[in-house]
Amino acid sequence: MAVSCTHGHLADPRATKAMLAFRKAYAPQIVLHLGDFVDMAALRAGARRDADDPDRAESMADDLLAGLSFLRELEPTTIHLGNHEDRLCGLAHSGNAVVSYAAGQVLARIDDAAKEMKAKVVPYAGLRPEACTQLGDTLFLHGTLYNVSAARDHAEALGMSCVFGHTHRVAQEQGRCQRPVVGYNIGCGIDLSVGYAKGRRQTLGWAHGFAYGEASDNACVVNLVTLSPHYRLPL
Repeated sequence: MAVSCTHGHLADPRATKAMLAFRKAYAPQIVLHLGDFVDMAALRAGARRDADDPDRAESMADDLLAGLSFLRELEPTTIHLGNHEDRLCGLAHSGNAVVSYAAGQVLARIDDAAKEMKAKVVPYAGLRPEACTQLGDTLFLHGTLYNVSAARDHAEALGMSCVFGHTHRVAQEQGRCQRPVVGYNIGCGIDLSVGYAKGRRQTLGWAHGFAYGEASDNACVVNLVTLSPHYRLPL
């Protein structure tokens, strides 16, 4: 099972409830969170520059608590860091001592929680091999490309079938390669009406979803589940 982009305190309770219900009902052996399990809006570059930006007032503590609470309920075997967690990695070395300390403290809490859950942590490294978990013939990663053909483009860039989040869309698309590769975009768990989504038409394509399937040493079968608007789980 793979989920992505639950974004801490911005998660939609209907989506996370359905994800956890599937986890409990089917008890998959391998569970991956593909990243952005926290949001950390207060550390966004624009928020740090603009004293009047409302994101600047967002609580990092509440965000972290919600993100880790969901992870503990999900009990992932592998936790990928997404671009929102990677923001913390960069800011831990900030020249601003307050920002550096805050980012470092959040990272330490995440690391402690992962050790407590005995989950492997995979860094955010774009499309590089160290950013990926391989199951059979399929790569799992947070993702980095952001467009309406991101499923196709990720598969082509990696040269393998892949499962990723990042764009908050649910999509499946064949790569234009000599051997068959497929990109699976698994959607998100964030509130679809979250504030920063309201001004962009592309966010109307966001959907709650996740992926599940079967893997062997040399193959992986991937199924996409679109939750919104009905939140009905596979039978």
